[in-house]
Order: sequence, then structure tokens, then C-alpha cells
Amino acid sequence: MRTCAKMRCGAEPVVSISLRYQEREVVLSNLAPQRDPSILELCREHTARMTPPIGWVVLDERPALVPSR
Repeated sequence: MRTCAKMRCGAEPVVSISLRYQEREVVLSNLAPQRDPSILELCREHTARMTPPIGWVVLDERPALVPSR
């Protein structure tokens, strides 16, 4: 079972987070199908509470949810 990258959090991850150091970007994307040790995986709560380093921007590359009718 995959778990959130935050210490002592046993919740299931919902997002993959990549860091682009040169561009100073934090990139959120859909959870990767396979665990990749170079990419952080966070649960819903920790994703919502995440703050980037000063001077960095957050890019959310996840597709927008379209409400169903």
C-alpha cells in the first residue's frame, strides 16, 4: 500500500508532486500509476496544506474536474 510522504501519515496519496529547482516550481499532477522515489506523493489533507518555498510557484497540472449531470 502506498502512503503519504509526510512522516507519521498513513493516509493514501492522491497527488504526485515534482520539484523543478531551476524554474522554482512545485508541480502537482495526477497520482502516478507506479511509485517513483524521486516524486513526492501526498494525501488530500497535506496537499491542501502544502506551501511552496518563498519565491516558488505552484503549478497544478491536474485536469479540472467536470461536474457530471
